Amino acid sequence: MSLRIAPVSVDDPASIDAWVEVMERIREYEFPYLPPRTRRMAELMLEHEFPARAVEHRLAWLDGEPVGRLEVSRMTEENLKLLFFTIEVAPRFRRRGVGRALFGEVLAYAREYDRSVLVTSGSLSMPDLPAPDEAPAAFAAAFGFTNTLPELQRRLTLAEVDEDVLAGMQSAAQAKAVGYRLVRWRDAAPEELAEGVAYLESRLMTDAPRGDLPLEGEKPDVGRLRRFEEAVAARRRRTFHTGAIHEQTGALVAWTTISSDEETPGHAWQQITIVDPVHRGHRLGALVKVENLRFFRAEMPQVEVVDTFNAAANGFMISINEQMGFRKVAAFQNWQLDLAKDGPAASAN
Repeated sequence: MSLRIAPVSVDDPASIDAWVEVMERIREYEFPYLPPRTRRMAELMLEHEFPARAVEHRLAWLDGEPVGRLEVSRMTEENLKLLFFTIEVAPRFRRRGVGRALFGEVLAYAREYDRSVLVTSGSLSMPDLPAPDEAPAAFAAAFGFTNTLPELQRRLTLAEVDEDVLAGMQSAAQAKAVGYRLVRWRDAAPEELAEGVAYLESRLMTDAPRGDLPLEGEKPDVGRLRRFEEAVAARRRRTFHTGAIHEQTGALVAWTTISSDEETPGHAWQQITIVDPVHRGHRLGALVKVENLRFFRAEMPQVEVVDTFNAAANGFMISINEQMGFRKVAAFQNWQLDLAKDGPAASAN
C-alpha cells in the first residue's frame, strides 16, 4: 500500500479534478441532500481567498487513487492560537490509516504556525437524525478531542412556505419594531451602510452561541468587508441582504443575508442574522429574516430550497426559523483539542 499526501493547487488542474472527485464521493455518502460542488466552484474557491484567513488543501492518494482530503484554515488577524481543519476520507477507504496520516499533517501545520487549539467538526447522530455512521465521532475521540458545540442544519422548501404564517410573523414583528425602518441591498453593502455591516459582522463570533470554543471577536473593518465582498463576487455568488435602521440614530442595528451560487441555481444558504444587543427585544431578527426571504424569492424564483445552520443552544433563532418552515435535516458536532494542555491522544502516536 502506497499512501501519498499532496497539495491541491490552482496551478495543477489534475489536483483540482481529483479533489472534486473525492468531495463528490463523500457528499454522495454523507450529504446526498446537498447539491454537488462543481469543478468551477472548486477552482474559484482556490483562486479567490477570503481576507484575514489562510487556507490550504491537500489530497491523500492511496496506490495512485485520490481517497481523502484535508483542509486547514487559520485566521491571520485574530484567534491566532486556533487552527481549524476538516479531514474527510471516502467511505470504502476508511480504517486504512488515511485519516491518521492526514491528522499528522494537521499537527505539523500547527507546529509550523504556533497554533495550540485545534477545531474540527463532523456528522453527529441524534435520535431523530441518524448520521451515515459514527466515524467522525470515533475519530475525534481517538485523538482526544472534546465535544464543544452541537449544530443543526435545517432546510426550507420554498414550495411549501406558508404565506399566512409569514404574514403573521411580519405583522407581529412590525408591531414591536416601532422606530425602525428596513433597507435592502444586493451584493456589496451601500457606502452609507458599510461601517454598520462591518460592526455587526465583527460581533458574530462573540454574540452567537459558541460552547467552549475560545473565539475572539473580529475587528470591525470596512476594508476587510470590501475585500470579503470582492471575493464573494469573484466566486460567482449573489447575496441578498435586509437590515433594520434605528431611525433616531441612523445606525444599522440588525442584518441578515441569503446567498446563492450560480453553479447551483436551485439551492441557497440562509447565512448571518444578527441584532445589536442594545436593540434586542423588538423582533428585529424575525422582521429582517421574513422580509429578506420575500426579497430573495422575488429576485431568485428558480431557487427551490434554502439551508441554514444554528447552534443547538440558539433557541431564539431556531424558533424563528422553525416558524418560517425550516426543518431539521442533519446534526453536526464541533470538536476541539488544546495541544498545550492535553496534546493528541496516545493513539495518535
